[in-house]
Amino acid sequence: MIKLLIADDEHIVIESLKFIIEKSLDGVEIVATARSGREAIEKTLNLKPDVVLMDIHMPGINGMDAIRHIKSTHPDVLFIIITAYEYFQYAKDAVNLGVFEYLLKPVNRQKVIKTIQDAKEVIYNRRETIQREMILREKIDKIIPHMEGQFIYSQLLNSGIIKDINFYEEIFATKLEKGYVMMAIVKEIESLGKEENLKNSLLKQKFYNFFQLELKNLTRCLIGPPLLDRITAYIPIVEDMDDYEVRNQAIDYGKKIMMKINKLMKIDYTIGIGKSYDIQHFSQSVNEAYIATSLSEENDVIHFEDIHFSSNTTADYPAGKDKMLLHKILTGELKEVLEIFEEIFWWMSTYYKEDIDQIKSKLIELVILIQKTIPSSVEGNYKLEDGYLIQILKIKNIEELKISYLNYLKTIVVNLETSKEKEIKGLITKAIKYIDKNFNQNISLNDVAKEMNMSYHYFSKFFKDSTGENFVDYLTNLRIEKSKDILKDATVNVKEVCFEVGYSDPNYFSKIFKKITGMTPTEYRANGLSQEVM
Repeated sequence: MIKLLIADDEHIVIESLKFIIEKSLDGVEIVATARSGREAIEKTLNLKPDVVLMDIHMPGINGMDAIRHIKSTHPDVLFIIITAYEYFQYAKDAVNLGVFEYLLKPVNRQKVIKTIQDAKEVIYNRRETIQREMILREKIDKIIPHMEGQFIYSQLLNSGIIKDINFYEEIFATKLEKGYVMMAIVKEIESLGKEENLKNSLLKQKFYNFFQLELKNLTRCLIGPPLLDRITAYIPIVEDMDDYEVRNQAIDYGKKIMMKINKLMKIDYTIGIGKSYDIQHFSQSVNEAYIATSLSEENDVIHFEDIHFSSNTTADYPAGKDKMLLHKILTGELKEVLEIFEEIFWWMSTYYKEDIDQIKSKLIELVILIQKTIPSSVEGNYKLEDGYLIQILKIKNIEELKISYLNYLKTIVVNLETSKEKEIKGLITKAIKYIDKNFNQNISLNDVAKEMNMSYHYFSKFFKDSTGENFVDYLTNLRIEKSKDILKDATVNVKEVCFEVGYSDPNYFSKIFKKITGMTPTEYRANGLSQEVM
């Protein structure tokens, strides 16, 4: 069925056309008639006919102008002009407007029937084309997620150059040669029964679905299906995009997802981000993203480059308690480290029935794993040497073996934290030196973060945790202190002082100065000079 509207100012023409159509054509419904151009526009907008039979000369807005107006909002409407005027200019305008047919009055019955049948066929063909496209689009939409999963899964299992990269780029309509991995891991939830297990599984699936939806809304990416406790996404980037810009943009994506998830559900998870690489190094970005998730706090986002010692840690964490032990060692949680080891040692003692040689063997494996995990940049006697392995072999008593190992773990954690504090102290010293050197320039938090090779998100938190105040407050206080010294020189006017400490607006400088000191720069100078005289 197609919908048709007749627009003509002559009543007899309208009735004649209605009679011809209703008696001679099936599948055509006359939805309305109009006696003017304005009425034709209004009814077309409201009723959305497929075909409009339009007279050219009508009171008010003429037929040509009405067609132009309707075309601007409903370009798919077919127009058949019926007119008594055979002017060349009208025919030319009709062609330019894409009019389907141009008929002259008095109308020929067979010509009207043939024209509307032709229009009907065009509309049906168009509908069939749209329907086929929709069906094809639906099929593609169902296939694409499977193709994404295949791409991600194949990369996780088979690192290296993708031979058919061009095929995937054509399928996904995006360049894939360079990008980074974002990974979300849900913390395993301990439950008591089947019903609780089902609830936890549904909650995890809801998390994965929401993560996928939000990331897709933020950027073009490929996302694999959830595997075990995690979901992995590959975000392609433009080849010439600055790495620092990519890093901060990636963290922004993660933070936005995190904010929405935290509002929607209560679940413990971490989001980790690897560095950007060429596609053949996909597995490296995967490993980095996994390390980031393992070392970040719950319900947080962290980039691999924002982790201390991250470039030296290993990605091959063992599953279960071993993995948890390594995580707690690197995060400096001594109490948890000792508690987890107690569980591991209890299991070993029970499983091996106090066979000390078997226990030693497993502990030595764990020692080697911990040694690989401890950053190679860390020096000192807590970076275990072969002598400790020999010491383990010499121990004859299980309890003595346990105590020795506990002491070993304590030494590692304490000294790692000491090393970390030294590194943090060195980093904040470097940041403060940079600010002190450039305080009179137009520097921002982003400038200092880039100098420190940290993302601005991480540096902002790092700076406040280390100094007790945020970057803007620190810079403002530093500038005011410097300005106090300069104001002691009476030959330098306040405007010059303003510029020397990094401000471009003297009025703003005076306002900030008074807010911090309780006096304007002029009052401060006068007060200082009067005290000197006294």
